[in-house]
Amino acid sequence: MRGMKKLMLAAVGLTGILASCGSFGAAPDGTNAVMRKVTTEYKIAGTDPARFVGCDRITNPTDGRATDTQVVVNFTAAGNLSKVDVAIVGASGTKKTQTIQAADLKKNANNDYQAIFEFKSASNDLIPASIIVSPNPQFREPRNVTVDGRDRVGSFHAEILVYTTGGDTFPITSKNLGSDGNIDVYSKCTLASTAQPLSQ
Repeated sequence: MRGMKKLMLAAVGLTGILASCGSFGAAPDGTNAVMRKVTTEYKIAGTDPARFVGCDRITNPTDGRATDTQVVVNFTAAGNLSKVDVAIVGASGTKKTQTIQAADLKKNANNDYQAIFEFKSASNDLIPASIIVSPNPQFREPRNVTVDGRDRVGSFHAEILVYTTGGDTFPITSKNLGSDGNIDVYSKCTLASTAQPLSQ
């Protein structure tokens, strides 16, 4: 019995920690969600754990995706989930939102939900400042890139507003998850290998 109480107290403590940093949220009916991490299709070569980045432009593309970056927002949710508004928020406060119905959410091997987006930027535009968000169910395995620190032009994080079937809403964010939730953006990145077209 004492062990059970300790376990319950530990669970309550963990929930409090998560709630305090905004990565956990819940509704009165018990529906809850936890922000896990944000990843992209590009990671800095040689980083462990992987350091994901956004690239305004790929300097050595093998097809027409030189100004696209796929972003994946990973989160868990349980209960009476109806839909989610997934927003990508730039360091300047620029915010773009996509609504996804619960039935359309994808799951990965860890049973986390995945909201997958394609970010497109015009020539010389920063991704956080001029994002176009659209659903894209085709997950791309991350590719290694090299970057120059002088080319860092911004960053972004994810925010999710969860809707329940009962009409309640609550937010979760990746802002306080460190490198797991905040993605640096570079004006240009170079693929470590161009053996595969970017569209694959």
